[in-house]
Amino acid sequence: MAEFESLKGDDRWDGEFAEDLVGCTLLVGLTYVDHDNQLLRRQQVFGTVVSVDRQAGILVRQETGDDFTIAPVLDAIEPAQPGIYQLADEGGSGGPGLHGASDGPSAAP
Repeated sequence: MAEFESLKGDDRWDGEFAEDLVGCTLLVGLTYVDHDNQLLRRQQVFGTVVSVDRQAGILVRQETGDDFTIAPVLDAIEPAQPGIYQLADEGGSGGPGLHGASDGPSAAP
């Protein structure tokens, strides 16, 4: 299991916020770039937050049952407005969307 360290030496950690994330739906957008900062690809995943740990990261369980772990950067998480969300790579072809009202302080509906 990977362990994450703060790149800036910033040890701020909001334990209450981290606990509140468990059970919320999280939409994650990732951008991959090369050493010259040229775009390689973009990826979106969503699922339910299973656990949040300052060293192990944020574990998101996708609808497929696959787990996806992201760095525990709580400042990067923002609440979503209620609505219907379509993953960008679904291309509007009627694929799975995210529906509903916000179910927590950082939830993507």
